[in-house]
Amino acid sequence: MGKGAAKYGFKSGVLPTTRSILKNPTIKQEALLKEAKAPKPKGPNGIGYADGVLHPRGSHRESLPVNAIDVEKLIQNTVAPPQNIKPVNSKQQEQKLRKAELRRQYLAGAFKKEEERLLKCEELIKKREQLLEQQKQKEVALLDRTKSSDLTVPTLEHILEEPLMRPRTDEEKQLLTMKRQHNTDLIDFKAKERKLEKLVELYHVADEFIVTEKQLLQKVDEAFNNEGSDVLRTRLGMGVSRIRSRNEGNIGDALFGTVASGEYVGMPIVKEFLSGEMEEFANEVEAKNKQVMDEKKNNADTIL
Repeated sequence: MGKGAAKYGFKSGVLPTTRSILKNPTIKQEALLKEAKAPKPKGPNGIGYADGVLHPRGSHRESLPVNAIDVEKLIQNTVAPPQNIKPVNSKQQEQKLRKAELRRQYLAGAFKKEEERLLKCEELIKKREQLLEQQKQKEVALLDRTKSSDLTVPTLEHILEEPLMRPRTDEEKQLLTMKRQHNTDLIDFKAKERKLEKLVELYHVADEFIVTEKQLLQKVDEAFNNEGSDVLRTRLGMGVSRIRSRNEGNIGDALFGTVASGEYVGMPIVKEFLSGEMEEFANEVEAKNKQVMDEKKNNADTIL
């Protein structure tokens, strides 16, 4: 365990190597058995000891044969059921026999599952090797394929026979369809959003609409009786200052999400209210103000 392991709870983070339950290949692993029983090459590029050279003490001059494991025989020899079953006289003996039986079952199941795992791994390795071999053959065949441009100058007829553009693959077609659908949905969403903005603006200015004859006469009297002709001409005209103020109002509405130069709330504020962001922001501000007030109160009490 290295230095600085105390802050990690005295754990170095290095786990021990997983030990295999089955030390040798099973009888069902035919590929490994065939590879293990195949004769090993001799000589300078092989294995073994030359004539007249002694092998190290405690080793073997010839490799030991690989003994295949029969899982069923291993289970019979390792966790065989008891031959003499004694009568159970107490509850402790019954629990002891039951635990021993469970241990035998778990160990037998572990042997069988380990064999299944090894066979499955061997099958997956074979499939991967086959796929790699097929891919390699395809690449070699693609490289070996001769082109007319490699031998001669392409003719006009050959150029006309070839397609002008490379056809799209299935993935490219699917991606293009998704992009088009996304753009269509985005355009529809923006159009609906603009309609909602216009609807909110219409709702705010609906009180100023003239819908009856009485309202019309009232507005006409207000326009011609209370103000002179010069003031009315100034209000109806579009001078430079009026255009500037209107532009400033539009900029303020775009920045703060309001309508009619900040007189009414706009669509952004309505969206924030419906989504709950406005309430959440108000709660955060209130909590912050309360925290600041508490700190000031504590500081004042400390000073006093």
